[in-house]
Amino acid sequence: MKYMITETECRNGISGVCSRCGGELSPMDTVDNSGNPTFWCGCKECCCFDNGVSAHVYNIARRLVVEQLFYRYSFYKDEPGETAEMKEYHQKQQISGACDIVRKVLWLAEEETEKNVLSPHAKIAPGSTGVR
Repeated sequence: MKYMITETECRNGISGVCSRCGGELSPMDTVDNSGNPTFWCGCKECCCFDNGVSAHVYNIARRLVVEQLFYRYSFYKDEPGETAEMKEYHQKQQISGACDIVRKVLWLAEEETEKNVLSPHAKIAPGSTGVR
């Protein structure tokens, strides 16, 4: 049978780290929705398919979640009596969701920096970050 995406094609498309655990991504042998053999990018540690994020994005997202500064999903909450495995699962899901937000914020920040335009309503002192 012919692979829809070969292992080499998959490996060439991999960049970054797993958005859940920060681990290495590699080609995973699987089948597509039509049952055809293919390789998809994934994390063997998490046993999940993942397109990957930069290590920079992952590290920021992880800090946001671990330091309890941001939760992407309100329905993933640690409940009393939950196992350590469930708490770890919830944390990985939160980090993965936060990666998406961090990536978008960094992209917007870069875009705004390139435009070098501030909103006419912004009242930020020169040289200030605007963060209190």
